[in-house]
Formats: sequence, C-alpha cells, structure tokens
Amino acid sequence: MGADTLATGDIVVVGAGIVGLCTAWELRKRGFDVVVVEQRFPGYGASGRNAGAIWLQTRRAGTELALAKAGNEKYKEFLREFGDVFDYRNQGGLFFFENDEQGRILEDYVSDRRAAGLDITMISREEALKQSSILPDTAIGAVFCADDAQIDGVQFVNALAAACVRAGIRKFENTSVLSTLRQGDTVIGVRSVRGEIHASGVVWATGAWSTNLRAEGIDVPIETARVGQMLTQPVDTRANAIMHGPRGVYGCGALTDLQTYDPTIFAIPNGAMLARPDAAAATLSVGYDDSIAQNRGGSMFIGNSLDGRGSLNPHISINATNAMVSTTLDRYQSLADYGVTGLWAGLGSETSDHLPIVDRADGSYINVGHAWGVASGPICGQVMAEVIAGEDSGFAGALKMNRQTLTIDTDQSS
Repeated sequence: MGADTLATGDIVVVGAGIVGLCTAWELRKRGFDVVVVEQRFPGYGASGRNAGAIWLQTRRAGTELALAKAGNEKYKEFLREFGDVFDYRNQGGLFFFENDEQGRILEDYVSDRRAAGLDITMISREEALKQSSILPDTAIGAVFCADDAQIDGVQFVNALAAACVRAGIRKFENTSVLSTLRQGDTVIGVRSVRGEIHASGVVWATGAWSTNLRAEGIDVPIETARVGQMLTQPVDTRANAIMHGPRGVYGCGALTDLQTYDPTIFAIPNGAMLARPDAAAATLSVGYDDSIAQNRGGSMFIGNSLDGRGSLNPHISINATNAMVSTTLDRYQSLADYGVTGLWAGLGSETSDHLPIVDRADGSYINVGHAWGVASGPICGQVMAEVIAGEDSGFAGALKMNRQTLTIDTDQSS
C-alpha cells in the first residue's frame, strides 16, 4: 500500500445512505472485501431527512410496486437480523380526501390497487380516526392500505452502518471522493481527500450528487430536487398509520395514471376556501407531495415541499416553509400553539420513468435515482450485489440505464 493509499479492497462503495450501505451489506454477504466512503456521515443526505414511509399503495403496478414490496420484505429480514432497533412499524397507510370528487376518484384507485394485489379499502372518517388519531380536521374519509409501513430512517442507517463494520466492512466518513482512478480504460478505485482507495469495482450510490459524475463522462439521466419537511413537537404518542393527502399527489403514480384522474380535483383549493388564505398561494409556488407521518415520540413529519430542481442547494426555501406551515394550520387549527422543532430539506433525485438505475456504466457501477429510496433502497442494494457477483436477478433487466422508458434531459443543469 503506497503512502497516499487510504485503503484497498474488492469493491469501494461511494455513499453511506440507505442505498450505499445496503449495497455494501449485500456485497459483504457474498464474500467481497468492501470499503465504504462517505463525504460527511451515514445518512447525511436524503436517507436521514425523511419520515421513513414505505408506501406500497401509491406505487404503479409492475416493477415499481414489485420493488416496493420486495424492499418492505428486506426490512423484515433486517428486523430478524438486528432486532427492533430501527422502529419498523406495519401500521398501514391512509390516503385521506377532503371532498366528494376526490373520494369518487379514489374509489377507482382502490379497485386498481386491489387488482394489483394490495390489501386496501375505502373507509369513513370515523374508521380512519381509528387508524390515525391525527387525521386532519378537513378529512371526510380515506383509503386504508394495510400493506404500507414505516421505519426510522436515521436509526436504520446507524444500525446498518454499525452492522457493516462488525461484518468487516471498512467505513471512512468525512471523506469526499474527488475522482475515479483509472489505469487506461480500467477503473481501479477512487481518489479521495484523504488518499486513494484501490478496488477492482466502484459503486456510486451518491443520490442527487450523482449528477457530478458527468465530470467523469457518465451522464446519469436523473433530475435533482430539494424535498422539504417540517417536524413538530410531540402531539400524540399512539402508533398511527402514515398518511397521504390530496393537496399534491406528485409521488402517487398509481393515482395519477388512472383514466379518471383529474389534476384540478387534487390541486390546492382556492385561497378563499381556506382558514388561512395564504395556504393556497404559498403551496402553489412550490411543488407538493402531501404527506403526514409521526415518529415513535409523537412528533409529526409534515411535507413534502418540492423545489430547487436541478440544484444541489440543500437549504430549504421560505416559500417551501410557508407552504408546510400554512397548509398545516388550515388542517389543524388546534395545533396553532405547538412548536416547530425541525425544518429541513433533503436532496432527492428521480428518473423520467420513476424507477432507479442499477447498472454498470463506463467501468463503474451506479445505484441511483431513488425518488422513493426508503422502499427501493434495500432491494436495490441486493440487485446491485447480484449484478456485480454475476448472479441472476429478477429486477436487473428493468433497471438498466439504457432501458427504453428512460429519457435524458440534455438541458438539465447540474
């Protein structure tokens, strides 16, 4: 090992979020000597800045839903492996509605979801309150899916990072990667701020930062976005279902693909209809994927604002903050005196067909594009390891970078 060599192994995984750590874990299970390198600390990016929701009901039938189901099963495997150290909860998910038109379309949604094999039904407001004590005052009914689940993302990342180290994986934090190391056309590792890491394979599991791979000649077809959330002081410590609302359904492909879906019915209502007239205007200035969840301590996660597309700026905007605060006050006027204890944004990335990319690219491997990575991350870690090990994989073909459903926006800024 040379004086400027930090480590040597079979595979170096760049990124210590859910995707990167699950990839490292699966590779180690297959006997690879693995090194993980992370620019800050495990879960620094989107993996540590989310409510941990594992949505199945909103995923499109086919590969999307199959991945989410498989991801949920992987968490059950981790639960058996580690014990209950990451607060896995299978309390189900509510998709509530606030007017009759939304309810009628959601009836079609329920039929479609049942055909896809999910345990899902339409329920009344009274029944929904039994699933979540924090159901918004504005909800008049809901769809309940018993298959949806939740984890504590930070606890999971920390538990998996510790397990990786116990398994013999070397992990370097606060170690930004500067470039790929090549010998001719062959990738032989990476160059970091602390020295070179030599390996016969490099896996990029760098989320939104994967846009920087263009400097390496790898044009990854993803778009970045800043996803904001607000955290309140504890409200209710009962175990509640995760919730999705109708004021922004960006991440609900199973709904928006329906022939009966009407975007005007799921748009933000006119300001005059709200207790706080600024709620509509504030939310319209940013994208919104309407979700509400709680952690074990009873604090509410409220979001998700979507803005800053094409940027790697992680700082939440005033408009995004106003959107979450105003919408919450409209729904929960009784919570007006409760404190906001956290406000943050995570940098997410997505592909044009909403599926991750797990493939070989220009001598390296990439595991990126996880817009719903809490669900897809664990199973795609397995898929990446299967690809590297030369094993058969039921998902690898659908996640290749050259698939026909994937397009590249050549005008996207990085």
